[in-house]
Amino acid sequence: MTHLPWRLSVQSLRIGTVDARLAPAAKPATRPTLPQRLTVPLPLQIHSLDVAAIRLHEPGSTIELSALHAHGSSDGRRHHLVLDRLRTPYGSLHADVALDGVRPFAVRGDAGLSGQFDGQEMRLGVQLSGSLQALVADMQASGMQSNGTQLNGVAHVEATPFADVPLKVVTLDADHLDPRVFNPGAPHADLSVRARLRPVEPAPSAQARGGAAPGMPLVVAGEVSVVNAVPGLLAQQRLPLIDVRTNVRLDASRQALCALKVRLLGGATVSGAGTLEHGRGRVALRTADLDLSVFSATLRATRLAGPIGVELDAGRQQVQVDLADADAKLRVQGAVAIDPRQIALERVRLTAGDGHAKLVGVVRRDEHSSYEWKATLAALDPFALLARDSMQIGRMGRSVQHNGSRMAPKTAGSGSGKGVGKDAGEGIGKGAVQRLDARVTGTLNAKGTLTPTLTVQADFALHDSVYNGLPLSGGGTLALAGTRIMPSDVRVSVAGNDIQLRGSFGAAGDRLLFHVDAPALERLGFGMAGAAHANGDVTGSLAHPNVVASYQANGVVMGDKWIGHAAGRVELRDGAQGTMIATLDARAVTTPQVRFNALSLRLDGVRAHHTLVASGSGSVGGQPVDFNVAASGKLTDARGGIGWSGTISQLENRGLPEIKLAAPATVNASAGHWVIGATRLSVERALLDLKSFQYAGGRLQSSGSLTHIDVARLLQLREQLTHQPASFRTDLVFDAQWDVSFGQRAAGYAQIKRRSGDVTIDAGRGIASLGVSDAMVRIDFAAHRRLNATVHAEAERLGTLDATLRMPVTVQDGVPAVAGDAPLDGTVVFELPSLRTTGGLLGPSYRLDGQMLLKLAIAGQASHPKLSGTLTGDGLSATVVDQGITLKDGIVRVVLTENRVEFRQVQFHGAQGTLRATGNVMLDQQNPDLSAHIVADKLELFASPYRQLSLSGDATVANAGAQGGMAINGRFFVNKALFDLPEQSAPSLSDDVVIVRSDGTVEGEHAALSAAGEPAGPFAPRANIDVDLGRDFRFRGAGADLGLRGVINVVSAPNQPLRAVGNVRVVEGSTYTAFGRKLGIENGYFTFNGPVSDPGINILAMRRNQEVEAGVQVTGTVQSSKVKLVSEPNVNDNEKLSWLLLGHGTDTGANLGQQSTMNAAIALLGSATGKRIAQTFGLDEVSVGQSEVGLTDPQVVTLSKAITERLVLGYEQGIETSNNAFKVTVNLSRFWAIMSYAGTYNGVDLQFTRRFDGFWKK
Repeated sequence: MTHLPWRLSVQSLRIGTVDARLAPAAKPATRPTLPQRLTVPLPLQIHSLDVAAIRLHEPGSTIELSALHAHGSSDGRRHHLVLDRLRTPYGSLHADVALDGVRPFAVRGDAGLSGQFDGQEMRLGVQLSGSLQALVADMQASGMQSNGTQLNGVAHVEATPFADVPLKVVTLDADHLDPRVFNPGAPHADLSVRARLRPVEPAPSAQARGGAAPGMPLVVAGEVSVVNAVPGLLAQQRLPLIDVRTNVRLDASRQALCALKVRLLGGATVSGAGTLEHGRGRVALRTADLDLSVFSATLRATRLAGPIGVELDAGRQQVQVDLADADAKLRVQGAVAIDPRQIALERVRLTAGDGHAKLVGVVRRDEHSSYEWKATLAALDPFALLARDSMQIGRMGRSVQHNGSRMAPKTAGSGSGKGVGKDAGEGIGKGAVQRLDARVTGTLNAKGTLTPTLTVQADFALHDSVYNGLPLSGGGTLALAGTRIMPSDVRVSVAGNDIQLRGSFGAAGDRLLFHVDAPALERLGFGMAGAAHANGDVTGSLAHPNVVASYQANGVVMGDKWIGHAAGRVELRDGAQGTMIATLDARAVTTPQVRFNALSLRLDGVRAHHTLVASGSGSVGGQPVDFNVAASGKLTDARGGIGWSGTISQLENRGLPEIKLAAPATVNASAGHWVIGATRLSVERALLDLKSFQYAGGRLQSSGSLTHIDVARLLQLREQLTHQPASFRTDLVFDAQWDVSFGQRAAGYAQIKRRSGDVTIDAGRGIASLGVSDAMVRIDFAAHRRLNATVHAEAERLGTLDATLRMPVTVQDGVPAVAGDAPLDGTVVFELPSLRTTGGLLGPSYRLDGQMLLKLAIAGQASHPKLSGTLTGDGLSATVVDQGITLKDGIVRVVLTENRVEFRQVQFHGAQGTLRATGNVMLDQQNPDLSAHIVADKLELFASPYRQLSLSGDATVANAGAQGGMAINGRFFVNKALFDLPEQSAPSLSDDVVIVRSDGTVEGEHAALSAAGEPAGPFAPRANIDVDLGRDFRFRGAGADLGLRGVINVVSAPNQPLRAVGNVRVVEGSTYTAFGRKLGIENGYFTFNGPVSDPGINILAMRRNQEVEAGVQVTGTVQSSKVKLVSEPNVNDNEKLSWLLLGHGTDTGANLGQQSTMNAAIALLGSATGKRIAQTFGLDEVSVGQSEVGLTDPQVVTLSKAITERLVLGYEQGIETSNNAFKVTVNLSRFWAIMSYAGTYNGVDLQFTRRFDGFWKK
């Protein structure tokens, strides 16, 4: 303390632990008033205030605060306090507040609370302003929650703490609020809270009441709502609330809750209203369709309805409930009175069917919270409230699913099921389904205290009771005092299964005897069956118990768990020389994932020296297990409880994984303390050489090596366990070493390095190796808890990777961790000197060349890393041989600046022309900021003799906005295109053929499109591109030789097929080959208005300059086209086909036999076989019929070849004689032709042909 002027200065004040017990807050008799002054008699300065821990004890709970650090000052009137840090159960709190000690007591300050819940950071901020007379608070809450939602909340409060109405304005908007943030044990919810309370005009009744200060009284009113976006069952850790909505009205004398409506799952509603006026109030609620199964899956579905009333009067509360479900024959009635002295249960009654239970009792608000309860049961069915599925007897009769097969419980090596209880076997065989039924009549009296130690003195008696049609009896006394069982005697018999408990336990001289004789567990229901027996006694205390017991179980079923047979005994006694004996012999022990055919355990000796031998055979997760364990040691007294110290001499599993202990291991274990000595262990061909392992007091130290880590074997194990084959092959082998120490500081290193081997992948038509020559990852822990990581890898086909990373680490319970705000400092260098070797990984059809270099600098924080650097590429080229795609002379210059990628120069050349790209991408955003421009300048993408494509145009790439993904908009012009398909494609399987190989792989199965409702990824394309086919677009294939022109608009969106809109027409000079004849296309269109793979089609191709001009017309769509024969004039299809194939009709024959022969020739020539015969010799016609030049043979063979549509060369050969003729026909028009022939006969004919049927039709 200084001299005048007086001033108190505290340089440092340190306090250890403060324990404060808070009495229940009593309601003040009068409203608090604003003080006159808040000043101190002399200036004060506290430079440093530290409190190690603060414990606030309330009835039933304790709040612990720690690590308080603060400082403050005051000049007597103006006070300033800074809370630098205070650790709370919800996070770290800091605050800075200033107060004026003179009215109206001006306030200024802010506070913040930050913490982690489920690994996610949460923040709450508060800003204070105004005065104590009119206080203003603004609050913000934010944080990412474990379910992926972003907590976001703001609130504005204007309060008048010392006025009649303490709240003036309340505005609250909070989204994605999860109650688990405030209480980890609370159910999960996604709440949106809205509140709007503002001053309003007072109601006329309020004005009439009077008694207020002069002027209009203040009235605050508004709406409050809470909406849960993810309601669910409590059994699923979800809140069953759907929403809450109400109106609030506050004035100086009356507070009202109006139009309250609560909706719960299952259709339940709670509605009502409430008022509070001059200390008296009433809340009237009405419940409808309340479903108890929403709160617990074991409870039955109900539709409870009825009133709930609450009355408040001078410190006394009265709660009355009357809920009923007539269909379920359930009713709950009761009244609870609460006053400052006690909580009394009055007239509480549960009615279920024909039975009921009554409960009366009191919990006093005295020093020990003493209580007295009395319950009376009369023919009550306790299962009336339970769900039917939870108590069916038939549940124990189900077979257990195990590895896809059904099996019944039976002893190892026996198919007869010996050892299974008779009743259990009968129940299993019958698989009966029967609802449990019970009628319980009796009394229960209990009394005791709740604090500071729970004590219970309960007496009960059951009489005239039945369980599932069998007697239910019992009675006795059960007394508890904290963790001690006071002298008790309890006997219960349920359907022939008896339990008896007699004696005491927990103190010197106590002895508790127990006896279990349950020969028919299936009578109890709840998925149980079999027989169980146990006898024994327990003495001593929980810390030092003595147990002697024997047990036996046969055919025991508990849900999906089975025990065919288990028997053994246990004898555990206190003291260093106390006996330790335990035996277990079990067979057919089964759970959904584990099955043991045989299981054995032998523990023999005393606490100071004993041996353990255990063995078992069976399967885990469908994989074989056959283990043996042997150990010897002693129990030790450790600070945290009992420990064990000894040697494991045998640890072996001949199943999967294969494990064998090569050298004995010494172990010293207790709570929070583990020490394992040097040992060697082989695990699936890898050898673990452990030098040391020690964990104690949150500190960890270990050193050793793991050699011959066979990656191929690990992948094989993964496939056996998960049934998921690896996507690559490898024979890599790694070695690992470590020597680490984590405690107050982190030190040491850990390293894994390639020993030998390579990686091979499927390259299309064979396998290709990566050429891995080196791979290493090393982590060093340096001073000041810093982590330095180094990565180096080399592969002939992939290049070289070198990376370093430095960051601080924290150590918690001996485990290093990286905080989200830990600063990063690192580099990445990836060099690919030649892409020529990389192309082989894609298959023999791909050829790459050039070199690439990536250099990155890593900065930022662990939760938000920032990358900067460059990506350069020179001499880049890519060729797809079988597709004729060629890109060459590529240059790539990409710059990264704090996660922003800038494409400064990306350029490739085709066989001719160029492709360029520029733009930016921001990588560290949920929707990356994307902006790019792509330009093609006469880019010749395909440059083979059979496939050519040259195009020009540009496109822009940007964010698609609220739709998600990236938008691609552009227009391209085809300078030149040629697509010449082979006459016959390579053999392939039909689209509907799916091959399932023996190893489970599937080929040919169509991948299902993603659901349209799935969200689009940040780089999912949304394209809108116009394609102009230009004036030189040629397509040859499938019999067509087409020139195409037109413009189509191609549109794509995530999870949707590619679509197109537009028209493409076939230009003049295009042809179509049908039935072996080349036809000129006179009219042709492709119409796109849907999937790009199935446009509409309309093509007409004709053979002209003959009497009957024939052709084909193709309509429909590409995937569902219709082809029909057409002619001018119109004739029957047989005639059309004759004119199309032969150039003349079928009526050239002289008689019916020759006509039939002509028709057969047409059919042969029109078939695939006929076309192949004619095309093999380069002919257009091969037919048998009458001679056109007068040969005397009845039938001749005619061969012809059309040089042009007007010039036809032909040859006729008699079948029965050697007569022959060579002829030349020139078609002058559709009706006139000149034919010259030589051979057996020579001459020239002038022919005029006119079809009179066609003439008359005209």
